Amino acid sequence: MQMTSAQTEQIAPASKKLGESLGDAPWLAEARAKGAATADRLAMPDSRRERPWKYLDVSNLRPEDFPVVADGEELTIEADQSRVTAAKFSELSGPAADAVAKHFGTAVSSGLNKLTALHYALLRDGVVVHVPADVELAEPIRLKRTYEASQFAAPHTLIVTGPNSRVTIVQEFHSGVEEIVATPVTEIIPGPGSEIRYYTLHRWGEKTQVFEHQRFFAEQRDAALQSLNVFASGQVVKSHIEASLIGRGTSSELLGVGYGTGHNHADVYTVQDHIGPDTRSDLLVKSTLRDNARAVYYGLTKVGLGAHNADANQENRNLLLSKTAKADSDPVLEILTNDVIRVSHGATAGPVDQEQLYYLQTRGIPYAAAEALLVRAFLGAVLGRIPNEGLRDEFAEIIDARLERI
Repeated sequence: MQMTSAQTEQIAPASKKLGESLGDAPWLAEARAKGAATADRLAMPDSRRERPWKYLDVSNLRPEDFPVVADGEELTIEADQSRVTAAKFSELSGPAADAVAKHFGTAVSSGLNKLTALHYALLRDGVVVHVPADVELAEPIRLKRTYEASQFAAPHTLIVTGPNSRVTIVQEFHSGVEEIVATPVTEIIPGPGSEIRYYTLHRWGEKTQVFEHQRFFAEQRDAALQSLNVFASGQVVKSHIEASLIGRGTSSELLGVGYGTGHNHADVYTVQDHIGPDTRSDLLVKSTLRDNARAVYYGLTKVGLGAHNADANQENRNLLLSKTAKADSDPVLEILTNDVIRVSHGATAGPVDQEQLYYLQTRGIPYAAAEALLVRAFLGAVLGRIPNEGLRDEFAEIIDARLERI
């Protein structure tokens, strides 16, 4: 997307404009001012002292040096607007506007770190998906965000659902060849008995560094989430993915799949936080790595004193396709009650099974094609959990496109 000078009002350096009054609604002005004050107070995350940042040193990153481009985001929204509201914050009225004013910034705090604080201080607009009670959508809602110019991008997505609703949301991120720092935040606030499927496609440019935070904040009973992150590209993609299971019977299924090449760095930090009784969580993150690519997984499963009958599992599996690829895996359990059904974890990292490769080659399949088949099967175990066949095929095609470029 080529922008004219009129379209690209650059507000830079960002540090000089923190908390600037932009004619915001009161709730947004308050969040922006709080983010600005917090950003001034906090230093960048320290890889020596903060465990989730152990494998990524961002001490030399200066996000305030990146311009904030007023019209830097190209956004498309596809949704059945007769049954749900999916729109920018600035275009809202009625119940959806009330939901944003009530829930914006409640699940993901600006005080998490300096990057999150900058997100709130510098976001230009956000998107809300508001689903009324008892609505079940047959087709997914699609959000696509594209960034071309060098910038500090702060895309914000708020998902609020009413009781007993069913919705699938696919959010896709793209960026161009310029250097970009992006800080996506997604807040998911479900109603009682609602089911949300939220799938994120990371298709960033090779000079884009991403620091995102997703949180499922389930206070209402029997709310359920299935999330998937597809890590297809990007210089650095660091994702903090959290499920706070507060209401009785709430559940989350956190899925991740990635194919790294070159010097790609995918860094996933997850929290499965069991707070209420009869809660369930499952997690499966798989990465395939080639060249000098690196995958990091640090996952924390917490079972609180009140989380009776909790059932939790986390798995991280990594397939190394070169001697210089690297995977770090650190699943952690923190259990404060002995009244649980199951709390388990597991992690592996290793090369392709040579016997399987040999078997396929003896059937006349060339080495590269045989390896690709095994990679597809390895990652397909994650994609196979997606109930929508069309979306499964779509996500598999993204992985296939990565394989075909090798």
